[in-house]
Amino acid sequence: MNKSDLVAAMTTRFDGDRQAAARAVNGVLEEIEQGVARGEKVSLSGFGTFDRRERGPRTARNPATGEQVQVGASVAPVFRAGTRFRQVLTGGNSTGSGTSHAAASPAKQTVSSAADDHAPRKKAAAKGQSKDADKGRRADKKAGKKDRKANKK
Repeated sequence: MNKSDLVAAMTTRFDGDRQAAARAVNGVLEEIEQGVARGEKVSLSGFGTFDRRERGPRTARNPATGEQVQVGASVAPVFRAGTRFRQVLTGGNSTGSGTSHAAASPAKQTVSSAADDHAPRKKAAAKGQSKDADKGRRADKKAGKKDRKANKK
């Protein structure tokens, strides 16, 4: 689900008023963005918490050359899923309180599935896949190098 899909789903909740649904979705997202940008923690009870993580400047290594490189300070958005959101995803009851929120209302399920498709998560998954591919290429390169050394002898 992307943003336009979310607006379309919310349109039915706003009695077919697509403009009102778009304003609502955009308004919520803008308030979250602005709150986090101001350094505030935006907490939606049961759904999750949006926050920012600040990293100071550091020394890193260029993997291609091995050269030491100075990396400046950075700020990254962080999302931690709330208990009810995790329960909806797993279909279980992790709190032990005896009440299950797995059968949440359709609105909560719609919002939850939209949050699950955020771009940073997709990028993280793609990044993990590329790391696996890189490992495979490195292993192939190493095996080829060993074969060439054996053939020289």
